[in-house]
Amino acid sequence: MSNRPKRYDVNLPRNLTFRKAKQIYSWRNPITGQEISLGRIPRKDAIAQAIEANSYIEQNFVPSALLDRLKDNPEFTFSKWLERYEVIQARRNLKPTTIRIRTNQIQTLKAEFGRASISRISTREIAVFLETYIECGKRNMAVALRSLLLDIFREAVVEGLIEKNPVEPTRTPSPEVKRERLSLEQFIAIRQAASKMGSWLVNAMNIGLLTGQRREDITRMAFSDINSDRLFVTQSKTGHKLALPLSLELKAISLSLSGVIEACRVENDSDNLIYSSAKKGGRKPGAISPGWLTQAFAEARLQSGIEFGPNPPTFHEIRSLASRLYEVERDESFAQKLLGHKTMTMTKKYLDARGQEYVMV
Repeated sequence: MSNRPKRYDVNLPRNLTFRKAKQIYSWRNPITGQEISLGRIPRKDAIAQAIEANSYIEQNFVPSALLDRLKDNPEFTFSKWLERYEVIQARRNLKPTTIRIRTNQIQTLKAEFGRASISRISTREIAVFLETYIECGKRNMAVALRSLLLDIFREAVVEGLIEKNPVEPTRTPSPEVKRERLSLEQFIAIRQAASKMGSWLVNAMNIGLLTGQRREDITRMAFSDINSDRLFVTQSKTGHKLALPLSLELKAISLSLSGVIEACRVENDSDNLIYSSAKKGGRKPGAISPGWLTQAFAEARLQSGIEFGPNPPTFHEIRSLASRLYEVERDESFAQKLLGHKTMTMTKKYLDARGQEYVMV
């Protein structure tokens, strides 16, 4: 058996440790090295289970001779399979941001299941692992990790390493809705506050409401993207291509895309629609970055005097507001096309007002 790692609390039984960050107990199998989460349970229960497990190991473990161990075929570990899975994932042509997020998630899974045989990872172990994130208030992370685990084991089934996917029976955690929706009245009030900070912020908010695009795509829009009375947009996140007519308008706020674009030309000799000639906070005159757009919107939101909850709407919520306004003035399918969603399911998430609007009776 391997020696007890130094990180274990001397006041706990062998192989038992307490993770302060997650507030959970974990027991490490001294033979396989696999660490099993016991979840958030009382200290005395964790100690009792660890003593029982240690006793079982000591009574049933018979060390094999070195030659027998050399002859034995090693099991295909989860960590080994992840090396193959990363090759499969590389063929999917994912966006750099997605690859970065997946890489971090894979490292998290490797730390939890890496040394275990992929054929022996049970549904129970996965469920307990996901539950630790839910208990810590990281429900969205649990959703993301379950989705990734589901795909990892699905590919293992395809290649014949395992017969069934142990993730499928687990429940899909419901992601928490944290950010407040933005109403049209709140948008107008924040825009009024933004007018005192610079015309570029007002223009960015108006374009966001008219086009329903993400902040990254709004800050990349250029006058050279306009051709044949249309603004051509390639969404940076999805690669989805849109040709928006300059005649596009929202009657609810009396805005047209052509009018907003003309406003962007005022005191702007660059090709960028969203441009600031002012110096502020160390920022040089020029195109506006997505991060700076988010920061400026937050400042305008504060200056508006509106009292929001602990998770106030960000600039991205203008995208949801746009979809809801177009749903009323046009229909759901138009909102879906404008947002660039492949399915109506995703669009409906944006159309959900989360209790922000009244139901007309």
